[in-house]
Amino acid sequence: MSPFHKLKVVENCRVAAAASSSPTLCASIPLTYFDLLFLNFPPVQRLFFYDLPVTKSHFLDSELPNLKHSLSLALRRFYPLAGSLIFPAEEKSPEILCSDSDSISLTVAVSSDDFQELSANHARAAERFRPLLQPLPAAALLSVQVTLFAKAGIVIGTTVHHAAADGSSYTHFMETWALIAKVGSDQPPLSLLPPPLFHRTLISDAKDLTTTFLKDIENLKSDDSLDKWDISTRPNLVRATFVLGPDELHRLGQRTATKCSPFALACGLVWASLARARGGTSAKKERFGFVTGCRARLRPAVPNAYFGNCLGICCVEIKREELIGRRGAAAGAEAIWVVIKGLEKGVFEGAERWIRAVREYAASRALTVAGSPKLGIYGVDFGWGRPRKVELVSVERTGAMSLAESREVEGGLEIGIALPANEMEDFVACFVAGVAEDE
Repeated sequence: MSPFHKLKVVENCRVAAAASSSPTLCASIPLTYFDLLFLNFPPVQRLFFYDLPVTKSHFLDSELPNLKHSLSLALRRFYPLAGSLIFPAEEKSPEILCSDSDSISLTVAVSSDDFQELSANHARAAERFRPLLQPLPAAALLSVQVTLFAKAGIVIGTTVHHAAADGSSYTHFMETWALIAKVGSDQPPLSLLPPPLFHRTLISDAKDLTTTFLKDIENLKSDDSLDKWDISTRPNLVRATFVLGPDELHRLGQRTATKCSPFALACGLVWASLARARGGTSAKKERFGFVTGCRARLRPAVPNAYFGNCLGICCVEIKREELIGRRGAAAGAEAIWVVIKGLEKGVFEGAERWIRAVREYAASRALTVAGSPKLGIYGVDFGWGRPRKVELVSVERTGAMSLAESREVEGGLEIGIALPANEMEDFVACFVAGVAEDE
């Protein structure tokens, strides 16, 4: 049976930002060069699984009205998410157009699929997750779906245009929405969460990267490199989650020649395991890409509450023979760590090529990273406790591994990846061996 047959849509509606005593502060918000980096990326799609064994009637009568009301109040603060992405005349940056009548699409559904299995870690068919998310309507920046699994749990699915927000800004919005739902209002407790800042003057552009990126985007209109990352249409695609605890990370760290961060160690292991699982290739080099937060790196520094994108692109290369060799995981981690340490000298070296570098990495199907344990995504609590599981579904379209803090193991990391079933089997074998092997 198709997974869509297990889902029944109860309601399709629009949720508007709650009325404000003051008019919208920024009627038009231009995209910065940081936003332009992700203009043509697939939208970011996350699923939050919450244990909540309630009946359909309780859900519709109690939980759903609170979710709608709190979402409306949250959108009052984060009003650009209800706006529209528009493209003005050539050579001018796209803009987010905002008005007091803006709203987002909300879908409410009931599913008969197995909540416990979907929120587990073992390999599950990727197609089972897709009915829990809604695509973005034209020009929209956010859509939401809330799905009840009767007497089991609730799943909140979000689809966000990456040009609107990076992981930090997205988490800020989700934490705000969840806190309002939990306490029932947007009054005093929200002082714990600062209001978002939208002013683009906070982003300095000494190299005029905006002009450079706009020209590159125009010149690469016909380039389909980003599509090469997308494996969502491949048959037998599965998703799985892997957890590395402090003991496993320590073991991996003992094999590196230099002290590497947990991020580098985890990514090095996944990178090497995937290269081995994919087998023979004529490529002499393997590539790996990740982003780094730039709020604290700009001068002057950008406040943490800034809403938008503020990420730099980091590129890593290593000889394939090193990555698939016995020291593959260690060699990968060391190469990643060298790039991380290099950020101490500045993040903007070679920034003029970021747009083209992303496409080159996509064309070579390089592994990338989505998410970060620094986001604290498992702290999004709507009053039902922490999520049972968070899935970053969009990695199947961006060639990425997802990375988050572990929910169960303090100091651990949670890794998500989507692969064809036969490739996943080989990857799991390589991953397990990479953790266990002694050198």
